[in-house]
Amino acid sequence: MIRKCSGSMIKVCVLIVIFIVTISGLYLLTHITNQELALSSYKIETSVKAPIRILQLSDLHCSEFDEKNTRLIEFVKEQSPDIILMTGDMINRDEDDISVATNLISSLTEIAPVYYGHGNHEYQWMERTGKDLRQEITDAGAVLLDNNYVDIEIKGNKLRIGGYMGYYRIPWMFERTEEEKKEEYSFFDDFENTDRYKILINHIPTQWVDWDYTQHPVDLVFSGHYHGGQWVLPGIGAVYAPYIGFNPPNVKGVFHGKYATCILSTGLGSEHWYLPRINNPPEVVVVDLVPNKDGEKDE
Repeated sequence: MIRKCSGSMIKVCVLIVIFIVTISGLYLLTHITNQELALSSYKIETSVKAPIRILQLSDLHCSEFDEKNTRLIEFVKEQSPDIILMTGDMINRDEDDISVATNLISSLTEIAPVYYGHGNHEYQWMERTGKDLRQEITDAGAVLLDNNYVDIEIKGNKLRIGGYMGYYRIPWMFERTEEEKKEEYSFFDDFENTDRYKILINHIPTQWVDWDYTQHPVDLVFSGHYHGGQWVLPGIGAVYAPYIGFNPPNVKGVFHGKYATCILSTGLGSEHWYLPRINNPPEVVVVDLVPNKDGEKDE
């Protein structure tokens, strides 16, 4: 005996099929867009003598763009950077194998000098494993900047590049001992004491973008951490960013603050808390520093 499906059962089956097709389509679309590299380019007029091209990579989270990141490496090479800044969270705190990041560093150093600043995942990885990343990062060929800086010269331009991962003691964030606070203040006092053009790698952008807690002027800051809001919805914008919550207003781009200009990248990693990026492709940032007509720094 053959039973005929009732109308209500047919509707349920159709809805289930539509749901499965929709979810599968969204997953496929998300997977594809999370593999498409986007380039964001900015030009900043300042007191440099000759143009300098800075390329920023942030929040890789051990992601790969083709085997051994060959597509990402080629993409970087096409931009012809003078220096490359890696601005933290290039690894995941719970990974044991961080060779994705170190292999990438080794390949990038064949293109341009690489300067690496820690993010919260690097610190959490070191706390979990009891290991120091310094040796692995420097062996790969990068200059690690962790509450320290280097003075370099590019095309006749004198630069100071520093790295800092503190939160600048913003209320309700991680507590700092008096000794740690003293160390951080000492770093900034020393870092700003120069006529060189000052570039700072500071993974967490909160003090430069959302609040004016900073007291030490810096010419240019490179940050990440917010992942561009992870999900970006049409008509709504960014959905959520770490530490600042839902519907965050400032998650990518250039921000001109009282004490610094901040370049905020959406980063490269495809996941945060195991959530895929939606309408928010992995980003490579290029900043061209070009001479001002009057030779003065932009405010």
